[in-house]
Amino acid sequence: MPYFVDCPETDNIDCELDGMVELVKSDDNIVCVSVTTTEALVFSIEAGGVYTITSADLTAAFFSVGDRIIIRGSVDATGLIDNDGCYTVVTNPEGSITVEEPVVAATSALTDAAGGLRVDEYATFILHPTKRTGQMLIWLNAVAALATFDVSVKPGGYWAAKTETVCPVYQGSGVGDKMYLLQIETAPYLQTEEEDLAIDGDSSNDIDKKGTILVRVFPGTAGDPLLVDEIEVAYIMIA
Repeated sequence: MPYFVDCPETDNIDCELDGMVELVKSDDNIVCVSVTTTEALVFSIEAGGVYTITSADLTAAFFSVGDRIIIRGSVDATGLIDNDGCYTVVTNPEGSITVEEPVVAATSALTDAAGGLRVDEYATFILHPTKRTGQMLIWLNAVAALATFDVSVKPGGYWAAKTETVCPVYQGSGVGDKMYLLQIETAPYLQTEEEDLAIDGDSSNDIDKKGTILVRVFPGTAGDPLLVDEIEVAYIMIA
């Protein structure tokens, strides 16, 4: 899947009172892999800041270098939540992956309460606000009849932003074959760090993260862990 999906930046996304704008959507056919492991995940912290997640179910076919994944609901032998959060895949040898973000703690066996643990890939859509303190409407079209999906807008670096710890806060959830509108203030979510985001995994199509808003679409926490397939996103500034 694309590492990031760009939502076209057009000249007509500002919608004034008694006015009309064209809604320009992102490319569709966004597919995110969701893996339920039958064996426990093993988290290790190695020398040189290398963080490894190991399981016989994590074959090299599931994820690619640069994929973004989320782990939710992990528990250790004591029943405590541990190592939930978003990670970026650095390498994917057979039976394990290494990730860029630090894991909370090393542990020999993490599963969920049912004995398996989902590792979900997720899509990130790049939006280009025209006003730092404006309001934005985000349109989401779940084209295919998937099970469920969750939406979380990544906090930015300004004072209005909330600190994101462990798993993201979801602004909303939805089901397949429906359309949704999400309204946000831009200030809490405006990205302030300079970083090149590779569109479709191609560095020649890099977009600077600074000044953008990042909308993440996760396979849903409710219902069957099916694919996030054919999600379309568009946006307009309304104030």
